[in-house]
Amino acid sequence: MTWTQNLLKVAIASRPPSWTFGPILFGIGIIHSKQIPKSLPVLALAALQIFSLSIPLCIIVFGINDVYDFSTDSRNPRKIVNGLQGGVLQPEYHSLVRTSAYVSTIFILIISLLTRQLYNTLAIICLLSLGWQYSASPFRLKEVPVVDSLSNGLIVFLTWFCGFSFSGLGLGDVPSKGLMLSLCTSGIHALGAVIDVDADTAAGQRTIATALGHRPAAIFSAVCYLLAAATETPNSIFGVYLWAGTLIMLVPCLKISLAQRTFEVIVYMSIACATIWIAVRVGGMLKLAKRD
Repeated sequence: MTWTQNLLKVAIASRPPSWTFGPILFGIGIIHSKQIPKSLPVLALAALQIFSLSIPLCIIVFGINDVYDFSTDSRNPRKIVNGLQGGVLQPEYHSLVRTSAYVSTIFILIISLLTRQLYNTLAIICLLSLGWQYSASPFRLKEVPVVDSLSNGLIVFLTWFCGFSFSGLGLGDVPSKGLMLSLCTSGIHALGAVIDVDADTAAGQRTIATALGHRPAAIFSAVCYLLAAATETPNSIFGVYLWAGTLIMLVPCLKISLAQRTFEVIVYMSIACATIWIAVRVGGMLKLAKRD
């Protein structure tokens, strides 16, 4: 294969639709910190960390997942058609993707060290460890029921916290909104496990859905959103997202056959609402800057 074909294969394994997740979470974290970079060198470093949390992080989180999940993915109809949840990564590409993940790990860590912020670097170390151990041995957290969903939420929290800690803030400064993002992600993951339950059962893989069953896992998803929504009133973009998400998550609890469609709706709604929220906040900050 040519180097362009290799790059294309790695890019596909990293799931391009997911490249925006890291940058969006980082941006939300920076905005929540209220410590917006202003000097050109700091802005450049922020841009580098944003990039490191896009394609490089996705190569680790999703590429390694596809390497270790080949036996399961090859039985999964959604994977075979290369949908939103990725495709089947053939064994001849496993070494290529694994090597790319090693390179990405080093790159992400180096960028974090350049920030010279302790909490940022600690968050990156935890994020990289979790990104690998979610799918790889010895822990393979994705096969520990309930922990599989909670670890997904923790990955999102750590990515958000990278942005929040970029200017030096620590865990003691974290607002509840960052934690609620983590809770919502746990709910989304659990719903994804509901969709995959037949393929996971056939492959002998334990997940929150294979352990609890279709409907209890769907109820877990809805409860995650309900708990998050209870912390916000529906008079803000985030509040509307949480309460609307709660209603949407109730659908598969009542009719489990709609789990796939619900999953797609909640994922795309999450991206759309986050993008709108960032645009509104950035617009507001630019207006204030002009007044000053």
